[in-house]
Amino acid sequence: MNQNQYGGHEVFSIQESVRALKLNNERRGNMHSFWKGILVLGSIFFIFSSMGISPAQVMAVDAKFDFSKMSDMSDFDPNNPVIPKGDNFKIAVLAPFSGPATVIGQVYWIAALWAATDYNKRGGIMIDGQKKLIQLIKGDMEFKPDVTKKVAERMILEEKVNVLWGTAGTPNVKVMNEVANKYKVIAQNTAALTDDLYEGANFTRYSFMTCWCSSQIGRAMAYYFGQIRKKEKKFYILCQDTTFGHVFGEGFKAGLKEYYPDSRIVGEDYHKLFLADFALT
Repeated sequence: MNQNQYGGHEVFSIQESVRALKLNNERRGNMHSFWKGILVLGSIFFIFSSMGISPAQVMAVDAKFDFSKMSDMSDFDPNNPVIPKGDNFKIAVLAPFSGPATVIGQVYWIAALWAATDYNKRGGIMIDGQKKLIQLIKGDMEFKPDVTKKVAERMILEEKVNVLWGTAGTPNVKVMNEVANKYKVIAQNTAALTDDLYEGANFTRYSFMTCWCSSQIGRAMAYYFGQIRKKEKKFYILCQDTTFGHVFGEGFKAGLKEYYPDSRIVGEDYHKLFLADFALT
């Protein structure tokens, strides 16, 4: 079989995570500052965004993605992926592939397939001195913690995956991390942004967070309005009634006090998750 034909997963951060687990001394770099602006802070965000990164704030790393070595992706088709079978590096993509959050799963899957297809076309990734292809396996967690637990355990015990990758929702990622810790399997948190997922009792040496956190988003948006845009002074917070939504809102309020003391919050509401008709609130 041609090793350059197979689809798989976003692997750069996974490779770093594998090395970190083996050496037990890898440190996560500082998060990049991520500036996002929005007039009404909502759970369906963002209207417009800009990014600012200070080189002095970013730790030096000994690895990078070389775009010049990227494969020809002109034939990439996420609807017809070629998934390798056999002795591969297996990654379970835990995501909602059914229910009201299905679109989230679709986005995760396409992004993972794109990155893995690139690496698989190059022959795979180096694992313990051997080149292996990356095999993605869907794990439909339905955006439910109890289902997340069952799916994560099935992926580890039956599918024999090397990594749990995902997912949306702080309660779901907390469960994913607990399962990964129990079976000593790497978990890569790519999307749950709540700050306390890696603090205190929630800390686990098997899970790695490769995204920014909720409070950073709120504070960054406050910085944007107070230090860059400098126009609007009245804000209404509209967020989902989840841990993410509340931490996001608190981060924005804290940011306004620090970066925009002349502004004020005129109101705030936290709506039910997956609410379709805001006129009913």
